[in-house]
Amino acid sequence: MPRIGIDFGTTNSSVAYYDGKKLHPIELDAANENPHVLPSLIYMDRQYQTLLGTNAANEYLARETGRRIVWERKEIHPIEIIVGGAGSSPIRYWHDLYIDTDVGAHGRLMQSVKTALRDPRYEGTDIFDRYFTLDELIAIILRSMKASAEAQLGETCDSVVLGRPVRFCDDPAGTLRAEEILYKAALFAGFRDISFQMEPIAAAHLHHIATDKRGIALVFDFGGGTLDLTIAEIGGTQPPRVIATRGALVGGDDLDRRIMLSLLKYFGQGTRVDGGLDFPPDYLDLLHAWQTMPELSRPMPLERIRNFQKTSSNPQAMRALETLVTQNVGFDLFRRIEQTKKALTDNLMARLDYDYEHIAIHERMLRRTFEEWIEPELITVARELRQVVLDAELCLNQVDVVLRTGGASLVPAFVELLESLFGHDKIREMDPLTSVVGGMAVVAHHDQGQHPAYAYRYENPFAYVKATSERDYRTMVLRAYQPCYTDRDYIVTTVPLTLAGLHTVMPADLDYDSTEDKLLRFKLTRPSKVFVIYQAKAHQLPKWLRGFAREENLQVDIETPGGTYPFCVYSRDFPAGAFALGGAHAKGYSGIVFLNYLVAARPH
Repeated sequence: MPRIGIDFGTTNSSVAYYDGKKLHPIELDAANENPHVLPSLIYMDRQYQTLLGTNAANEYLARETGRRIVWERKEIHPIEIIVGGAGSSPIRYWHDLYIDTDVGAHGRLMQSVKTALRDPRYEGTDIFDRYFTLDELIAIILRSMKASAEAQLGETCDSVVLGRPVRFCDDPAGTLRAEEILYKAALFAGFRDISFQMEPIAAAHLHHIATDKRGIALVFDFGGGTLDLTIAEIGGTQPPRVIATRGALVGGDDLDRRIMLSLLKYFGQGTRVDGGLDFPPDYLDLLHAWQTMPELSRPMPLERIRNFQKTSSNPQAMRALETLVTQNVGFDLFRRIEQTKKALTDNLMARLDYDYEHIAIHERMLRRTFEEWIEPELITVARELRQVVLDAELCLNQVDVVLRTGGASLVPAFVELLESLFGHDKIREMDPLTSVVGGMAVVAHHDQGQHPAYAYRYENPFAYVKATSERDYRTMVLRAYQPCYTDRDYIVTTVPLTLAGLHTVMPADLDYDSTEDKLLRFKLTRPSKVFVIYQAKAHQLPKWLRGFAREENLQVDIETPGGTYPFCVYSRDFPAGAFALGGAHAKGYSGIVFLNYLVAARPH
């Protein structure tokens, strides 16, 4: 069974297999200029059908660009509000939530999903009427890549080495959380043997198998989202020895934003409004990324923009701004910006021309000027390069070779920076799009990926489950939009990331009114935190559940023909052994509970 390597990237993703002699890149996107590279894009329509990569971009451009955004308020699942509590009993009540949604959208495009792993507060997003956790979104891409590998290799590919940056964010706990989300996404995609390797270390492994001479290499991996640096001793018959690694949260997307900042003059920067005031800076902030631009098409900001067309010092810029935020052309504009950045790699001058309704951008951009714009990134990269050499307790001249990879590493200013620090003769260019995945494949072949210590949390700790009612109870993996009862078609619609992927008892819903003191019997093979997911509107909990702690920030929603109902989450640590839990209507219960509870377990 082949072990494959996957580079899940901010901008592009790829898969490869190494058989010990030859590297086999997997074709992922026949429509792309490089079919072995899949742009990390997901387009999902209202029927939740998905397109990936180039097809996703083309579908979005064809169906969404130029379409007017139409906002409408819609009700979503309720949440519990808790007021007070210090020194007195808290007041709890349920509050219906509403969101403004673009009802004219045929579908939604998601770009740079990997970047969301940086944010420790981000769990997922609503797409039309469904909520998708981050691990489920990533799994869509990984599942497609796995299927492509299996189709081309002719074998099942259950073993994978996944690439990851040196750090996802500044907080080590946040980086570990991000990796665990990626691990769950791989599980959801169907992989069973999952390990990791840092992306620059993987690139070092690829160069290692191609060189006989032992030496000190610095891997400069500059991608769309992060800069990753590794110093390693590679080559010869000994395995690679990593000396130092370092990561910085700077990437090619930041360079695109620098170009966008230079274009803000077309959309209001420098304009005087309301009798001489500066144009609202928070409006300009929303133009830094195409995903946030439509926020300005909401009724209140759009009304102000239209008023500015009559009263500001630059009515044309205000008309251009309205076109930008209401006609859904931000993604198309950023694609043009990226093309201009690439053109400046090979040319000293490039034109950026973009015309759409009231937008008329015509810029002659010089490489020299672009390098002035990205000076903050150049300073950051120079600092990180010097620091990783210090971390390795080396001098700059002790580095024998610099291996340059990643799309942003092609920018001449960064090539010149490397040459100024290490010397022109030491710089080697690796394939900017496939060298990391090639290294992942080499690592996979030699079974040198790092298996995460937290993998046990997603093993099944239930030795058996049985109900005294004799109805069918069994275990499942808790995920959104999966059936949650053995005797109903009801589905879970919202699952917090904390619970996603855990093994869970799927009960019979007909036992919802059980008054048994010991309804559910189960055995745990190892100590675990047990979560009881219990319908939220009970006035009093049954006595058997009162020893559990309420998980205040967790809520699960279950959809039935009669509507979607919220469930609270309660937890308690259990040792290994046999246990029993009572019925939902057992002694002490009062209130409205007409759906049975679920039980999930996370092994310690």
